Amino acid sequence: MKMPPKKIGDGKRELTKEDPLYKEKRNKNNESVKKSRLKTKEKSEETMKKVALLKQENEKLEERIQLLSKELTFLKDIFLAHANRTHGLDATHLGFTEILQEADEAVMEM
Repeated sequence: MKMPPKKIGDGKRELTKEDPLYKEKRNKNNESVKKSRLKTKEKSEETMKKVALLKQENEKLEERIQLLSKELTFLKDIFLAHANRTHGLDATHLGFTEILQEADEAVMEM
């Protein structure tokens, strides 16, 4: 089935596939499509790079959280041992029970 010639502009002139004006318009359209697809591909690649960087940053932050949690636990234990040994006090006497429990829960969530 052969398509009828296409009309352009005010509809007075019909274009065929052999017409230079038709070929010019097709070439322009093809270039625009290539340019658009390239731009989309570049944007996608840029987004993927950002995702990779953010994942890397997130991993570093997770490691930092783990380190700080361990440090908090260590310092808490040292403090309680010192308070108990020096003053015979424990967390309940110091009023730290709730604070220490919250800290323990926060560490356990990780």
